Amino acid sequence: MKKHTIVHGFIYALGSLLIIFILHHLPVNQLFIDPFSEAIKGHDLMDIAISKFRNHGSPELYDDRILIINSGVTDRQKVAQTIDYLSSTQVKAIGIDLLFDSLYYNRDDTILHEALLQSKSVVLGFTFNEGSTHDNSEMGLQSDSFLSAYSHSGYVNLASNDGFSVRAFEPFHLIDGIEYNSFSVEICRLYSEELLTSLKTRKNQKEWINFKRLQPGAQNMYYPVNSSKMIHYDLLEMEQFLSDTANYEKSQFANKIVLIGFCGENEKALSMKDRYYTPLNEQYTGRSLPDMHGVVVHANIISMILDKDFIYDVSIKMIYLLSLILFLFNYSVFKILHHYNFFRSLPYIRFLQVVEFFIILAICLFLLLNLNIKLGFTFLATCVILSYEFYEIYEQKLKENVQIVIDELALWTQRSRLISKS
Repeated sequence: MKKHTIVHGFIYALGSLLIIFILHHLPVNQLFIDPFSEAIKGHDLMDIAISKFRNHGSPELYDDRILIINSGVTDRQKVAQTIDYLSSTQVKAIGIDLLFDSLYYNRDDTILHEALLQSKSVVLGFTFNEGSTHDNSEMGLQSDSFLSAYSHSGYVNLASNDGFSVRAFEPFHLIDGIEYNSFSVEICRLYSEELLTSLKTRKNQKEWINFKRLQPGAQNMYYPVNSSKMIHYDLLEMEQFLSDTANYEKSQFANKIVLIGFCGENEKALSMKDRYYTPLNEQYTGRSLPDMHGVVVHANIISMILDKDFIYDVSIKMIYLLSLILFLFNYSVFKILHHYNFFRSLPYIRFLQVVEFFIILAICLFLLLNLNIKLGFTFLATCVILSYEFYEIYEQKLKENVQIVIDELALWTQRSRLISKS
């Protein structure tokens, strides 16, 4: 009987890979099956990499192409005045992350209508209701047509699984059978059509947000939001902006993007409204306070698109290939170590798994922080952690039966050759 070690290694590796693939795609609670994957499901390597290892103090991160104006408690007349002033400058785009879904039939509605009608650079946000598939979403909340009929628009939905944590966004989405640009993408389109073309050529349904710039505002300069007190975007209160317009040179807004959205009721208010957890949160585990308002999330997306500073996903096929190689390597090492007494070899096996875990973690962090490449850490780490358990099951429960099948196939092949020769 031949040992067929290489064959057994491949069968073990393929079988283990298949089991982990099934575990990761089961539509049930996996806690009792795969506790490691289930425990870290709400976390992502991006949280650790961006929060703890990225340098947020670089002066290059300050983005003067984008100005954020805090709308506070929405005053339609002030919003209209802000639009009027900005439209008189050479501003590239005015993104309004506010919904005017109701009409009050008063003077403020008329003033806002006139301001939006006269401006050719306003982008209004709207929402969509997610369907069961990517292709059957429906239009959600949007500004009344009296106000939005002559403005550009884009959806403000963010790709959040729980409604609170944001790591990605959808550049394009089919709504009622029509493809719409996201709010940030539509603003970038007004800035430069070439940006839209480069984004479409990537052909990604979702894009990771390469978060680099922290939430501005004096009320946010604390842990876990922005304890380093870095200012990456200029943030002005709308009332302050309007009172200072006489002091501005209109040329200072030339070719800029201005975002109008909610960042607190006033400059001292710490509001949780329209606020999300992002990988920039300094407390990446057990987070208690969301660290970023939605309008600043959109600012980070816009900065990423303007800089073409995208994150590249390693394909799932490549992750499966790396997992297969990892299982084959571990199988050969486990075979060597098992020549020794079990109780002597087990500590070395566990030590090997710990070393592999941290090597994979280090490689993933390096690729993400230095090359903007996101490798599937969770899948690979799960392979490392379960590799020895799968090895024991295969060697003690399955190998003997597999060997019988291999021997029978080898015998059948020999007989077939003899018959063909005769």
